[in-house]
Amino acid sequence: MKKQFCVAPLAFLLCLASIFGEEWSAEQRDVLASLNKYFSAIRQGNQKEIVDFWHPKFVGWDYAQALPANYDAHLKVIGAIGKSFRFKKLEFNPLEIQVESNIAIIHGKYDAIIQDSAGKETPTSGPETITLVKTDGKWAMIGLVSIAK
Repeated sequence: MKKQFCVAPLAFLLCLASIFGEEWSAEQRDVLASLNKYFSAIRQGNQKEIVDFWHPKFVGWDYAQALPANYDAHLKVIGAIGKSFRFKKLEFNPLEIQVESNIAIIHGKYDAIIQDSAGKETPTSGPETITLVKTDGKWAMIGLVSIAK
């Protein structure tokens, strides 16, 4: 029993070292560059760039939705950016990026402050998983799951 307690902390520290000590590969940096452009478009309220980043078969499940929603349903939400709300703050911290062929899965944490048209601010944060597919040399978001704490 005592040996298990000694090994467990060591294994935990090794896992932390591999997570936080890892540098991104070239393909992971390519994914990050695309994501950074996407989140910048959201912060700026650039609806065209946001929608251009989505794959036509995009499905997302946002913390505010009861069920996953498809591309068309998300278009309505994006249409409200700048009209009924804006992101006063939006940050995404990638923790793990897996790239296999033309698929990338990014696990991370988001931190946001949403401001409605009356000026009321609502902070939200939590884990987020983003799935991208590379088509014609360009990354596109095909899946998203956001969970609010």
